[in-house]
Amino acid sequence: MSNFVAINAKYYKNSNSSGGIGHVQRVFAENRNSIKEFQNNNFGCGFDILDKYNETYKKVEEIKGKKIQKTANTYMDSVLIFSQNQVEELMKKPNWKADFSQHINDLMQDMKNETGLEPMGWEMHMDEGHKDPTTGKYVMNYHAHLIFYNFDFKTNKAPLRELMGRKSDSIWSKLQDVAANRFADLGFIRGVSAEMSKVKHLEKDDYVAAKQAEIERLQAELVDRQTHLDRALHANQELLEEVAESIDVVIGDFNKHNDAYRSLVERVKLEKEVKSDIANIYKEVKEMLEDNPIFKNLQRQLKNSFPDFYDKSLKFCNKVASYFNADSGGGELLPLLKETRENAQKIKSLNDDLKKRNGKFKI
Repeated sequence: MSNFVAINAKYYKNSNSSGGIGHVQRVFAENRNSIKEFQNNNFGCGFDILDKYNETYKKVEEIKGKKIQKTANTYMDSVLIFSQNQVEELMKKPNWKADFSQHINDLMQDMKNETGLEPMGWEMHMDEGHKDPTTGKYVMNYHAHLIFYNFDFKTNKAPLRELMGRKSDSIWSKLQDVAANRFADLGFIRGVSAEMSKVKHLEKDDYVAAKQAEIERLQAELVDRQTHLDRALHANQELLEEVAESIDVVIGDFNKHNDAYRSLVERVKLEKEVKSDIANIYKEVKEMLEDNPIFKNLQRQLKNSFPDFYDKSLKFCNKVASYFNADSGGGELLPLLKETRENAQKIKSLNDDLKKRNGKFKI
């Protein structure tokens, strides 16, 4: 039969959508069944079917109010196959693609009316086939992929389960009539069993091609992930080098501060030793003066003759004594230290005056 049209349907899960619909739209670099010199002859609905499918998927989840099960069949791919002779006859007309496109659009609406399935889009493949080794001519498999989402927005239900359950009055048999009626004015008639066998063979080829396309997509993802991983490892290496440099700076600063700390400890130790030596000298002087009756007499004379000067000197001596005895608790101490340099002259003058009064007092 040289002018048949036949249709066959296959349903898929969401996990197959990117590979299956991607193959339909020829989004992959290589397609096993495609003949490159005929690829420019392909045409379709004119928009991204996968984008519309993903939008519909989200919309259905919103309507259902829950996630769609992974095991659910979410879309149907109907393969519409045409005899080579009749298509090539139509290709002789100048506007054949526009006329053919309108017929496919109308057929998808016909199928929606019969099944409730929501049309997503379609692609006509004019590039699949093989060269006959005997004649050298191309034997082409002209066909269109009609993608439907498994949801009826009138009933808010998925129709496929009910459609597959029909035994008598099969919906798939009826769709053969629908396709034949829609394309009758283009010279096509309903396909018979032989043509249906070709449809099934084409379905198998498309399935293999879709799987191959999915493998290629996964391989591309692996390459992309490896690239990102390499970049991350490189960035981490640079970060580790920066951390190592920062640690070197911190260690250098620590060594500097540690040296300064050690110097400070040595200074504090030396200061304590000096204070201890002075305190010992003060103690020796104190013990010496406390046992000297001449100094005691001089002390009384100072207190009686110069009370203000005596009080100031006493306070000064107590401050000095408290400083040098801070580590041992301090306490009340007699003013037995000699006056500071600024008071030395006053003490000398006072001593000379006392010598004149009483020759027996000496210092």
